[in-house]
Amino acid sequence: MIIRTEKVAPGAVASREVTAKPSVVAAGVWSLALGLVGAYWAVEGRSFPLGSNDPRGSDMGSFFATAEPGATGVIFAVAGVLGVAAAVVLARAPRTQWPRVVGALLAVALLVAVPDVRVIQNFGYLFMGYTKLWDWPLLFMLFSIAGGGLWALVVWNTRGGDVSSGRWGRWATYAAAVLALPYGISRISWGLGIPLGVPADYLGVDAGASEFVLGGLCVAGAVLTLGLVQGWGEVFPRWIPFLRGRRVPIWFAVVPATAASVLLIQAGARLWLWWAAGQITLSASHWGTFLPGLFWLPWSLALAAATYAYYLRRRTGGSSRG
Repeated sequence: MIIRTEKVAPGAVASREVTAKPSVVAAGVWSLALGLVGAYWAVEGRSFPLGSNDPRGSDMGSFFATAEPGATGVIFAVAGVLGVAAAVVLARAPRTQWPRVVGALLAVALLVAVPDVRVIQNFGYLFMGYTKLWDWPLLFMLFSIAGGGLWALVVWNTRGGDVSSGRWGRWATYAAAVLALPYGISRISWGLGIPLGVPADYLGVDAGASEFVLGGLCVAGAVLTLGLVQGWGEVFPRWIPFLRGRRVPIWFAVVPATAASVLLIQAGARLWLWWAAGQITLSASHWGTFLPGLFWLPWSLALAAATYAYYLRRRTGGSSRG
């Protein structure tokens, strides 16, 4: 297949005629699997991971807490069929618009609507070696995230037109780094025995280690975010053995930052919905239990913008010092 690259002005990414067949095929195969599983749930209803078979659904903010296997299975089956049809068309004509719209809708639904708070919850617990909350609903959510990621990749690879980078990326990066700190500071304070935003008797005697881990992840995330606009985010610094002086691969920064954005959007959106619905309240004595978590959604959006700006700058040969 011939790949045609157009000449563009500096600061823009070239428009390319590509098919990105591996990602399209993978998304099609995944959609087929979803369609078959959905059809099985619609007919049999056994092993359905949501609704009444998910006792933690309501507590974790699942949008499918009251789902029934029959109707929901049909929805998943139809989504799978649409995904297969879109993949078949995109494999032949990658610029066709309607399959890309289907892919974008699938990506958003699979990445944001199906997963709930337990994904980021178990991600944090993984750093403590705690896996007792893993269950069938969580595995299905990870399966959903994999499919959403594939469809997001397909839509990205089949995009058209020129995309220009801008100076807004630096401000988005600084905003993301700052927004990462409220939750981290509150957790580290609790680990130190400082009841920041909560009554003194709220802190458990065994909470120290877990609070330091959860808070430390946020602080580490803030520091790593700054790498999106620093020289050490483009070239490995001298203190890193074997890699010092080498260029940082674009995916090395973009993939984990994008994954973090998705996890934070999943959880942050639900916290804001709970707050808007009156399911959680903020008070002068207990603001620390929920207020820091409300920073997750703006943090995720700023991080997504910062990551996108980093990608554009690296692809167009720009420098963090430019």
